[in-house]
Amino acid sequence: MGVSPLDYRYGREEVKKIFSEDMKLYYMLLVEKAIAQAESEKGLIPVEAYNEIAKAVDSGGVSLKRVKEIEAEISHDAMAVVKALTEKCEQGGKYVHFGVTSNDILDTSTAMQLKEFYHILLGDLFEIQEALSGIITKHKRTAMLGRTHGQWASPITFGLKISVFLTEINRHITRLLEARKRILVGKILGPVGTGASIGEKALEVQERVMQILGIFPEDGATQIVNRDRYVEYLSIINGIATSLEKFGTEIRNLQRPEIAEVSEFFDPSRQVGSSAMPSKRNPISSENVCSLSRLIRSLIIPEYEAAVTWHERDLTNSALERFTIPYSSILIDYTIRRMDSVFRNLYVNTERMLENVNRDQTIMSESVVSALTRNGVPRQDAHELVRNASMRSYEKNQALQKSLIELGAMKLMDSTTLESALEPSNFLGVSDRICDSVLGATEKLRRDYERDI
Repeated sequence: MGVSPLDYRYGREEVKKIFSEDMKLYYMLLVEKAIAQAESEKGLIPVEAYNEIAKAVDSGGVSLKRVKEIEAEISHDAMAVVKALTEKCEQGGKYVHFGVTSNDILDTSTAMQLKEFYHILLGDLFEIQEALSGIITKHKRTAMLGRTHGQWASPITFGLKISVFLTEINRHITRLLEARKRILVGKILGPVGTGASIGEKALEVQERVMQILGIFPEDGATQIVNRDRYVEYLSIINGIATSLEKFGTEIRNLQRPEIAEVSEFFDPSRQVGSSAMPSKRNPISSENVCSLSRLIRSLIIPEYEAAVTWHERDLTNSALERFTIPYSSILIDYTIRRMDSVFRNLYVNTERMLENVNRDQTIMSESVVSALTRNGVPRQDAHELVRNASMRSYEKNQALQKSLIELGAMKLMDSTTLESALEPSNFLGVSDRICDSVLGATEKLRRDYERDI
């Protein structure tokens, strides 16, 4: 019986598998094997013991079922793994888990899970990066209304709007890459972080274990990896979720019938928009992304609390982290991919964009002020003239051009200059150059990543 929506509604199986019980056990066993290897290389345990431990791990003989049976008896999840592994060894069993403590295994295996998910998460971001780049390339000169405070503002291009989105994705990729060494961290230094049971070679053992596993060692451990690392991870996840909600909110607003400049894909042959109103075509994917993004961001609060433990550790972080890290990871993958699908199948109504941008000349007020100022009118005087003309246009429901003429603007500029200033396509600034710059930076980021992996 499924209780969590992750069981039956949200999340991809390949991501949920990473954070499953089976994979957690797999990674814990890999950590035990790496510890035995490092300790045998440093002369702390016999090589034969390591070989037995490695064989037991590699054979897959340690089952989750057996681990759960032992845990039911002893009420300790990590020790149940140790005992189950020991059962599969002979003389080597005497050295399983030598010199370490439960969280050496638990936290290091968490780092292994995050390491695997890191590749998926970066791949997700590169996918949405590609989708956004395609829209920018196609629409970098597509004029549309800019909007501030929910009101009509000066014209922009759709490509510029999406370029802003792409720069956020690029920064999230950069953050993930920069934080990798701070997040993918394990420890092998025992109950209070001194490494006393391992002895003088404790730091060498820890370094070698992390090298074998392809992650990084904790600088100064207690019994656990310091939780500021998980807080940073979830902070990056939250930043991504915030961007996704921003993107989804924009799509939802632009899809409103009174705007109708973009819309999500809708299959009219079979898709149902409403159980009551059969005409509805709702932006359900963007709404879903917004909803889940809010949940994702909430998961950092208990992780902040988990970073505060008594002395060298207590158990207050343990239960909540069974939710915070898996749930945030599974859901951020799901939401990125859903938003990526929205962008890849987005209908862009360029005719409606053109219609909206030409609907009211008052959106060109900034352009007229600039034209007047270039024509020698003091800027503040130009602003007041255009402001008065705009208010006149609202009051009389007439075009800005007519209001300007009535207020004497033609004494300050000729008709050709005014008509040019009122044309939206003439007031897009360097939007296309910004788009090209963002696309170039995006391509460089991708090349640098592919070169370094």
